[in-house]
Formats: sequence, C-alpha cells, structure tokens
Amino acid sequence: MNGLSEVRPRRTLGTGHWDKKLMRNMVDLSEADNYEDAKHEWIATGKVWWTGLGDKIPDYVKPHRNYCLCGHNIAYHFEIHNTVTDVRECVGSDHINSYLILRAIREETGLSDENITDEMIEEWITVRVEALKKTAWWNVHGEAFVHMFDAVKDIDLRVNVREGKKRYYDSEIRRYKNETYIRKRSTGEVGDDHYEMASIVWRWNHPDNPKAQANKRGYPNDKLWMDLIRFFADLENVNLLLKKEDDLRAKQIETVKKHDDLQKKIREEQRKRRDKVVENMNEIKISPAFTAACEYYGVPVFVAEQGKDSWEERFLGDIKGKMVKGTILSENQISKLNEILLGKKKDVPATDKQKNYLLRLGYEGDVDDITKSQASDEIGKLKNSRWS
Repeated sequence: MNGLSEVRPRRTLGTGHWDKKLMRNMVDLSEADNYEDAKHEWIATGKVWWTGLGDKIPDYVKPHRNYCLCGHNIAYHFEIHNTVTDVRECVGSDHINSYLILRAIREETGLSDENITDEMIEEWITVRVEALKKTAWWNVHGEAFVHMFDAVKDIDLRVNVREGKKRYYDSEIRRYKNETYIRKRSTGEVGDDHYEMASIVWRWNHPDNPKAQANKRGYPNDKLWMDLIRFFADLENVNLLLKKEDDLRAKQIETVKKHDDLQKKIREEQRKRRDKVVENMNEIKISPAFTAACEYYGVPVFVAEQGKDSWEERFLGDIKGKMVKGTILSENQISKLNEILLGKKKDVPATDKQKNYLLRLGYEGDVDDITKSQASDEIGKLKNSRWS
C-alpha cells in the first residue's frame, strides 16, 4: 500500500520499452492513427482497483488482470476511458499520466491546462489513493478491527482515562473521589512501565472529537491500530484489575448498606422505646400514689426507660417501686433522682458530723442551714488555711 501513496504522475510518456508499448496499444484502441492525437481521446475516470480487494473484479480489469495496458505487471489498476471509441482499459501507477488526469480535472473544474498545477494533479491522485487504501484496509483488517473494537470500547472508557483535581462525592460509597477524564493523548513510550495509552474510542469515533479518525480518514492510522491490538491482547489482565476494583466497590457499598441498616434498626428501637415511655407515662398518670410521691419529692413523673444506661434504668425502676409503696427515700436517693431527672444535684442538709467538725476547725458561720456540699467546701478551706 505504501507504493501507491508515492505515485507521481508524469506529464508525458518517454521512449522506454513499456512507454512505447502503451502508446501503440492506446493508438490501436483509438480513432486517431497517431499517439499525439489519440492521447486526447483518453481520460482517467478516477476508479482504482487493487488485487487485495478480493474476487469482485471490475469489468475494465478482467481482460488483463494484474497487467497494465502496456503489458507490465501491476497491483493497482487505474481505469482510463476513450470517450470517442468508448473503450475502457486499465493502466498501472507508473502510467497514470498527467495528461489523462488533466482532462478529468479540466472537465470537472472548467480550468485550462495552463491553470492546472502539478499539486492539483497530485491531489487528484491522493484522493483516489486514499479511497483505495480505505477500501483495501477494511478488506484486509475490517473483521478483526470490528471484533476487537467492540470487545474493548466500554473498557477503554474506564481504563484509558486520567485523574483530574476536581473532586465529587460518590453517594454510593459515601466517599470523595477525583473526577476522571478521557485521556486524549498518550504519555511515555510504548513498552515503558509508565506508558499511558490514549483512549481508543476517543481517537476512533468519539462524538465529541472533531478529528475522530472514523470521520476524517475512514480507517485507523497505524498507531491506533497497533494500540487496539495491544489493548485487546492484554484484555484478560485488564479485566482482572477491573474485577478487583468492582469487588472493592461492592464491599464498600455493602458496608454502607450495613451501616444504614444498623442506623435504621437503632432508630426503630428508639422509636419503640419512646412509644413505650409514652405508654408507661399514660399508665403512671392513672397511679395517684406515684403521682403524689413525685409531687412530694419535687420531681416530674418518670419511667425507668428515661435512664441513660442500664444502671440508671434499674435505679429509677427501684425508686419508682419504693415511691409507689410509700417508702421514705434517703437523701442520697433523692439527690441521685434529681441528678438523673433534672440534670442537677439537689442540696441536702449537712450531717451532724460535718457541723461538729466545722466548729472544731473554728468555723464562725451559721451551721444550722448549711448544706452538705457547702459544709464540704468550708471544711476544705479551713484545713488549707490552717496548714498554710
């Protein structure tokens, strides 16, 4: 295929053996009896056929497949048409002369021969050559390309990406992660440990890529083709890595689910507990003895479940039973009850032992109305001043 892209048209035929044979054969198939007049009857049609395209051979090739009109062996068959005798023939890349193309361009554009440049002639050939290369490439590699591309396209968009600095919250695993973007350019050299392949999908047919090769060329360039082969060959290892990622994510999602289920269970238990409190409170309200006892001790009506832990729950349950029976509570019990229900310790009178000890230490204040906590503070102060 490389030889075809290097075709360089000549303005005229020379005096070589194959050139002379071509001129004679063209004259034989023309109305004119000399080459200089006969050559103007011929035009290049723009059709090209290559032996690698398979068994579907055009009619203009069949009379001498693999051979130019001059008799020389060829691979690429350019159709030429005698517009006077209506004969259609083929010549090889060495004999697709400029004058054959000049007439085609002249009739397509209306330009005179003097205004048709060599660049225009070469472009005419390039367009036809590219169309041929595209057809030939797909004929040889098309089935394999489609098979491999379909196998890797979804995976490619997961693997051949780069991490950005922007972060987002992944609600499924309750974590922040870096945004990822399609890798549009490869980094490093093929074979290096740090080689990072550009996305195959991006280069081939991604809708956001204005230079996608599927639209620009019609077939992949060599780099894309080789990258696709390499990626497909390593697909088993890539899938193993992706499976590990997927398994880890599944575990993270399961952990989140278990946490949510646990929280749901806790909320449900709290709801049941609140409902139980309300139920007990309703029962308590119809117990005049307990209500009266709560009023007597200056605490709100309560239930055991109001305790913050199992010890407080047992304590409240015991106290409730004593209050219902009419048992007199001790100062310590009253203090602890206030602490649990009201969030503060209730002041209780100092003991006789505290009062006598204060007097021995030289306390000059009134000890009749002093509380237990106040007595403890004063004892501490007097002892400190005494030994300082």
